[in-house]
Amino acid sequence: MSAFRTALVTLVALALSPAPGSAFTPITVTLRERDGFEHRHWPLTVSVPFAPGELQPGAAVQVVDEGGTSLPVQSRPLVRWRDGSVRWLLLDTQVDLRPRRERHLRVQPGHAAAAAGALQISQDGEGVRIDTGALRFLIPKQRFAIVEALRLRGSEDPLTGALSALLIAGERSGQAQPPTRVALIDSGPLRARVALQGTYGNGFDYEVRIEAYAGQPFVRVWHTFIDRHPTPYISLPRVGVELPLVGAALPSRYRYGVVGERPVTDRLADEGARLYQSDNETFVAGETSKPGKLSGWIELSGERASIGVAARWLWEQYPQSFAVRRDRLAYNLWAPEADPAKSGVGAAKTHEFVLWASPPAAALPPALLGALARPLIGVIDPLRLAHSGALPQSLAPQGPAAGFVRKAVEGAHRYFQRNAIEPWNDCGAVRCDESGLARVRTGAFGMWNWGDWNFRGYQDTTKGTDSWGNLEYDTAYVLALTYASSGDAEVYDQMVAAARHFTDVDTIHACPTRPEFVGMNHPKNPLHFSFELGGPDLGHTWTQGSLAYYYLTGDERGLAAARSVADYLVERAHSVVNGNPRQWGWPQIALMAVYDATGERRYLDAAVAYAQGGMRAHPPTGSAQWKLGILADALAYVHAATGDPAMRAWLEWYAGAVLTRKAREDVRAFPAIAYVAALTGNAAMRDAVRARADRLDLGSWGKPYSINGRIGFRIESLLAAAPPHPPPVRHK
Repeated sequence: MSAFRTALVTLVALALSPAPGSAFTPITVTLRERDGFEHRHWPLTVSVPFAPGELQPGAAVQVVDEGGTSLPVQSRPLVRWRDGSVRWLLLDTQVDLRPRRERHLRVQPGHAAAAAGALQISQDGEGVRIDTGALRFLIPKQRFAIVEALRLRGSEDPLTGALSALLIAGERSGQAQPPTRVALIDSGPLRARVALQGTYGNGFDYEVRIEAYAGQPFVRVWHTFIDRHPTPYISLPRVGVELPLVGAALPSRYRYGVVGERPVTDRLADEGARLYQSDNETFVAGETSKPGKLSGWIELSGERASIGVAARWLWEQYPQSFAVRRDRLAYNLWAPEADPAKSGVGAAKTHEFVLWASPPAAALPPALLGALARPLIGVIDPLRLAHSGALPQSLAPQGPAAGFVRKAVEGAHRYFQRNAIEPWNDCGAVRCDESGLARVRTGAFGMWNWGDWNFRGYQDTTKGTDSWGNLEYDTAYVLALTYASSGDAEVYDQMVAAARHFTDVDTIHACPTRPEFVGMNHPKNPLHFSFELGGPDLGHTWTQGSLAYYYLTGDERGLAAARSVADYLVERAHSVVNGNPRQWGWPQIALMAVYDATGERRYLDAAVAYAQGGMRAHPPTGSAQWKLGILADALAYVHAATGDPAMRAWLEWYAGAVLTRKAREDVRAFPAIAYVAALTGNAAMRDAVRARADRLDLGSWGKPYSINGRIGFRIESLLAAAPPHPPPVRHK
């Protein structure tokens, strides 16, 4: 965060908060039920922002409802300010929420109510045992099982064996091997989290995270596979999880959901049943192909129990399938009914799903099953979030930035709509010049593609095939800022998809032939992860979206992805030769974001090295180059933290040169001018920036939305930080 932005945040926080040393003012969290079912004691995880000094570590925090009743709370800090106070606090609570209704909770000082029926958690050499009050199960340490011996409340008879995982790579089948690490990450009264790490034994690793909730009959699972196979590409005929059913769980019937239709219920025949989502437009039930989309859930029921799986984004991440028999339920993350997936070395992919079990008399309603895999969203008051400064460049939806916030929301929805209908060529190669390789797909869907956007046009003529954006210009960050400034739930969902795509698919997790590439992200690329057209590009790297995702959700993979990029950039800081301006610029912005999140001086030092190298290589006189605008904005980030006089002189010269040009300037030049305007109080510069910002067009597809969206949020936040400018922040 810039020095003057920090000053503005501090002034606003003082205005909103009681006198120093007293408690923070309440923070509103809004809940909206989107799926048409009644939530009872439903888990809610929400990340709450605080201004510097507002919340000291260990201070008591409670959540109260509209009537002032205190709810149970579990909390942990995610990020701290430089003074040690809490910047983001991850809160867990449980709420009741009626269908299609809205509620307003308050986060405020005070001691939370005790949790009734808290989780029971224990661990020993055999594994981690969890009792939610509705379910009991084991996560073993000496053998692989996501969950094992699932039991209903009050019963000693297990319903299941071990939920296993299988990944076939080429011709090598790989059962998940015993974990090398089992970690109980959270063990509070409301939510428990367990992480497993290990290998499939065929060049692929796994990371599995399991969450359980007090009183609830379901378990949430994130399964991540990582391609460390030494070949550039390898086929994946199948990736799946399998749950053996035993005893009381043996089913006689099954039901499943189809988007926009009534649930289908049928008898389970001896040969079992199969559901297969072949693409985003067609599914197969048994042997019958139908237009439509599976809702992502299937439930098996017998005389004594019902068991099911609900997948988040099943049709969006096709091809996926369910295969069920009387003694087994299989969920295929990559369906064996499809042609094998083409996986590139270093790629990863996370699938999220929920496993549940219940007595027949307490069978879960279809509306719940259709939404079970999608967590409840707690929306922080956007005005309070912007004033806290905890998410850099988030805006208040009222006041001078209101028009841009509306434009960002409208642009996001146009982007979603366009992304759903854009045709592209799924030829499976870097270049599709040969005849017969055309395979038309519609929309940015599929296991590797969900969360990304494609360059417009059926086939990109520059690279010979369709080129994926790989979230160029940090689409995830623009979506995060749009959500934070508006509270729009659909934008939140798309932000999560984009951030996970970047964290998994776009990040280089392994590269045996070039290990120095590990940690960096791929630039825009056919197949997302190919190396044929070159490796990492310093002019196409970003961390702000991954960090914003971490702040807003608490998912540590976002922080890890940002750190991995920054660590790569630290190693490259003194080896850049003949870089164009943005190759000096983007690393600074990426490093400063991670420095802001962690406070680790090495990231600031590396950013300063890129800044000094960029100024030496590119004087401010080349103002006609749009890429110089990226370098100029980057220097503004670094100057705000260091107060370096040489950077200030470069920036003032650059801003003056841009404004003296007669031709219409590229909008990428204007964030630096906005910074200089706020730094110096130059009204003419401020007016020029305002006039240019008002003409921003966020377009209807990924690239203009990302470019102009991030520029708009940057400019508006800088214009809000009006002079006088305080002294620069000094670092020890």
